[in-house]
Amino acid sequence: MKKIVLLGLIGFILTGCGDDKVTKEYLVGDWRCNWESFERMDSGREESYGDAVDKSEYIRTYKIMDGKLYHIYDGDKQELYDVDKINSNPTHEILNDDSTFTGQQKLEKISNDQYRYVIASEFKKNSNTTNVIDIRSKEVTTCTRIK
Repeated sequence: MKKIVLLGLIGFILTGCGDDKVTKEYLVGDWRCNWESFERMDSGREESYGDAVDKSEYIRTYKIMDGKLYHIYDGDKQELYDVDKINSNPTHEILNDDSTFTGQQKLEKISNDQYRYVIASEFKKNSNTTNVIDIRSKEVTTCTRIK
């Protein structure tokens, strides 16, 4: 009996408790989304963003057509939504002559009916030699499947 329980536990650990990646198949359908925007000027990386500076709620629809995922909006308009690109390339950095911009994005599955998309960015002048970031912003979108 102990061997059966042990084998079951090992199998559970090796396979995990479920697939936690957001895939194009997972996104198909209608979603009610809550978007919040946060911004902070002249702050350290670890400081809180504080309260949201802007919020909105909207419905988002995804469909797969010709094997690709599209965000459908305004009735019939389509925008390609590449989940694999978001998951495989989460960090961006742009170096200019006088500033540096870094951005990170994360798409995470909260449950079978809820996901979160987070975009965080920092802008820092190259002349700024302190640990203070000139402008930090974050957008958090949490979407719940409409059944």
